[in-house]
Amino acid sequence: MDNHRAHKPEPESVNILTAMAENQRILLNDNDPSRKVIALAWLFHLVGDIHQPLHAVQLFTLDYPNGDRGGNQICIRVTQAGQPLNLHRFWDGAITSSSKLTRLRNEATALRNRREFQRSQLTELASTGFESWARESFEIATKIAYRNGGRIGIPKGGNRDCREVQTAPVLPVGYVHNASWIADRRMILARYRLADLLTRVTRIPD
Repeated sequence: MDNHRAHKPEPESVNILTAMAENQRILLNDNDPSRKVIALAWLFHLVGDIHQPLHAVQLFTLDYPNGDRGGNQICIRVTQAGQPLNLHRFWDGAITSSSKLTRLRNEATALRNRREFQRSQLTELASTGFESWARESFEIATKIAYRNGGRIGIPKGGNRDCREVQTAPVLPVGYVHNASWIADRRMILARYRLADLLTRVTRIPD
């Protein structure tokens, strides 16, 4: 009789990278139109997500022993008079928090027309792999969003929402300006990369 304990195989990790790869695979190889439509919608969503720096990282420190959930546990203010909010939400809205289609279209056009954001100026576009996109976001998060070590904001603690944390500090001078420029660049990179990805996965065979 074999006395060795049988070990169950480790489950495969599931994350944004595996999700992007799987949806790309469906678009390239699946014959079910309904599955392909869902996969296409997911790729639109995930390409945007992977370019938001705080979607690619989680902070563990003495203040956040269980992790900060990508900035969701860190409370900050944009201005002294502003309402406290979590760091993740701030970065989500760094480009715009508007849901008005006309305004979003105008902002997208303005971004596209900026000389610094022309395709030839974006050296990052040389990196076409999903992992490299996530690595870019990780580097921005650790070096800029978290200010090299997480010395920004205060923990949400047991509060339900950062709005209850009245001692939340104001973001450092220059932080909002830098975040806005970074968010603009990440958005335009996502635009080009999504277009290139869609070209690859929807190409009609010869």
